[in-house]
Amino acid sequence: MIGIHDIGGYHNLGPIQTKDDEVFHEDWEGLTFGLLLVAGTVGTWALDEFRHIIEQMPPARYLDTPYYVHWLEAIEELVVRDGFVSRDEINARQQAIREGKPLPDLSGMKLDPAVVEKLREGAKKIAYVGLGARRPDQKQNFSIGDRVRARIAPVPGHSRLPRFIWHKPGTIVAYSGTYPLADTVAHRKGENAQPTYAVRFEGKDLWGDQAEPNTSVTMDLYECYMDLDTAPAVAA
Repeated sequence: MIGIHDIGGYHNLGPIQTKDDEVFHEDWEGLTFGLLLVAGTVGTWALDEFRHIIEQMPPARYLDTPYYVHWLEAIEELVVRDGFVSRDEINARQQAIREGKPLPDLSGMKLDPAVVEKLREGAKKIAYVGLGARRPDQKQNFSIGDRVRARIAPVPGHSRLPRFIWHKPGTIVAYSGTYPLADTVAHRKGENAQPTYAVRFEGKDLWGDQAEPNTSVTMDLYECYMDLDTAPAVAA
């Protein structure tokens, strides 16, 4: 879908702001990461559905909130959808926190090895119900060296085809394997596995004269995202 999340490759958006090399900057961020793993042990959803929920955040809120707030709101939506907690229960707990009511004291609890194993299972489930799980190779309609052109895909749902390469020409440099199609996995419409390819796009084809010399971008794309490019190549 076209949304505020799809801004890769665009100009005049300012530098990427980074703090340091730390993964978590506050305790709640690490807890949110753990919550995703816990939810993954019992949920019926895949990583692409999680991503699509984040994509649907209102643009102003998406830009004004930290990375792990995006995670937290998506987790809330998924556990409500799957019936593990109600929206009223979430709202009630949030109100209790705002009012300063004490939360359950968990300081005396010991870490159960079985819980740790469940978290590992959750991480695997989230990763492998979707893009992470390679399927038996299917017949490939493209070959290494083929010139292809990315399709224009203003789809209303989830897509892994970034907007800045729409209708741009590229060259297949490797076959990457057959994987479930994120577009349908995100909406619980089946795997519809597709061959995928590493495709190199030259900077001048993406950004014209504004591209830095000798710049290129290589990304994995599903076969259904591309057509053979029949346009004659332009001499450099």
